[in-house]
Amino acid sequence: MTSDSSAKEARVKVELVAWANTFVGGDGSSRKVFEEYIQEGSTVLSVLKGLSTRYKALDDALWDRGSCELAEHIEIVVNDALLGIEHDLNSKVKDGDLIMLMGQYLGG
Repeated sequence: MTSDSSAKEARVKVELVAWANTFVGGDGSSRKVFEEYIQEGSTVLSVLKGLSTRYKALDDALWDRGSCELAEHIEIVVNDALLGIEHDLNSKVKDGDLIMLMGQYLGG
């Protein structure tokens, strides 16, 4: 039996922009991009849970502690569409997808 070392590993990019990047060591004014390896059947949720388990500040900001659902102050975009429009947390991801996290701006 031979192994195919040239087989491409599937990855998605997770990009945190503006103040949302402070949760992963960013300066709050630029962007931080992570390439996350995925397996068949990986979802938006599994990718975000994987990244947030490595960064406590992101974990605290991203997930509502009472319900274990997404907190309200971070917008998530999957391949240029806001989460909830074309995708939800259980949407499967594929090689080359982009998940972007952006902090909401509120004010009056």
